Amino acid sequence: MRSSLIKKIILVLLIVVILPIGATGCYDRWEPDDLAYVLVMGFDKGVTDKLRLTLQIASFRDQGEGGSQKKGGGQASATESVTVECPSLFTGINIANITTSRRISLMHSKYVVFSEEMARSGDFEKYVIDLPRFREFRKSTHIVISRGKASDFIAQNKTFLSMRPAKAFSLILSQQVRDSFLPRGRFFDLYNGLKSDIEEPVAILGGVNPLKLKQPGGGEHQESVSGGEYVAGEVPRQGGVKRDFFGAAVFRGPKMVGALDGEETRVLGMVTGDLQRGFFTIKDPENPDYIVALDVRPARRTQIKVNVKGDRPVVDLTVRLEGEILAVQSGICYEEKEKKAVLERAFEQEIEERMDSLVDECQNEFRSDIFGFGRRAVTHFLYEKEWDNYNWPEKFPTAQVNTDVDFIIRRTGMIFK
Repeated sequence: MRSSLIKKIILVLLIVVILPIGATGCYDRWEPDDLAYVLVMGFDKGVTDKLRLTLQIASFRDQGEGGSQKKGGGQASATESVTVECPSLFTGINIANITTSRRISLMHSKYVVFSEEMARSGDFEKYVIDLPRFREFRKSTHIVISRGKASDFIAQNKTFLSMRPAKAFSLILSQQVRDSFLPRGRFFDLYNGLKSDIEEPVAILGGVNPLKLKQPGGGEHQESVSGGEYVAGEVPRQGGVKRDFFGAAVFRGPKMVGALDGEETRVLGMVTGDLQRGFFTIKDPENPDYIVALDVRPARRTQIKVNVKGDRPVVDLTVRLEGEILAVQSGICYEEKEKKAVLERAFEQEIEERMDSLVDECQNEFRSDIFGFGRRAVTHFLYEKEWDNYNWPEKFPTAQVNTDVDFIIRRTGMIFK
């Protein structure tokens, strides 16, 4: 009896000593210097294989305040890129490993770029649905659709005013999303939209900008009022990097069917609630030769009501905004109560027209519910089979959408008189 007790005590002691050794979690550890961190992945259709994969990897060169220097005195690149032909993403990573002494890791990827050619084909979905299976892939990664080849886009994806690419690539997208010229474009938004029948997904639109401004007398004068009627690759600017993010790629099912410019993307953000703040420019309602600039923010959450009782669904959309006057070129005193009401009505009318135009485009050209109206419509059905039989993707293009915009000027700037 005593011998049996001693054996049990020894067994318990052995278990107590041995178990912590296996629970330390160090058996699969990797030192930071042992890994090559992929910041951006690019997907193009392959030539010799199914896929042409481009990986943009953070460089481990010294990145102090002055940046590292090339031998000739120029500034060294903060990233390195490698492109391989492969049958799948994960085989491509294995092949790309031969180019570096470090193990390639996706743990810090910032965005994934697909070429427009691939996004418009049936190959897009099969690569997207495989990404979340890999434990290193972050579901919050942004998805970008390049108007050209993904490899060409990544070649121009450089840092500006920063030698820390991971930080720079995160900030460039988050800043433009705040300004609402881009949709949120997260992977989980796209993935859920592809798998859902209550709304269609959108992604960030990218392109390569030639960085050339038209010279005086060099062509037809085309005046922009709002400043956002461009898509990526066509924004009139000079300087900085050639990589552009501007607008949104629209999907219907697993395929891209069109694109929104920056202004349409901001209107979409008003409906979906993604708009945080934006500077808007409209023509002066009392002197159209001048403009008025406004700082606009959402006042309340957007209200969407859907009636599905008839053959044709009816959507009532109410958007409430508030703003501050930034600039009045005509000098008209819009601080006065009567004048302020005129400016408020003018902005409401402008946004309603843009919203109606976007709804019409999505219904008749894209046939894609990127607004999420289906999220409200599905609440009227008790059973999934009833919802499936209703067939919302086919009902949306026929829906009657009533838009109403309510805008209030809260502040008139820092000028009192």
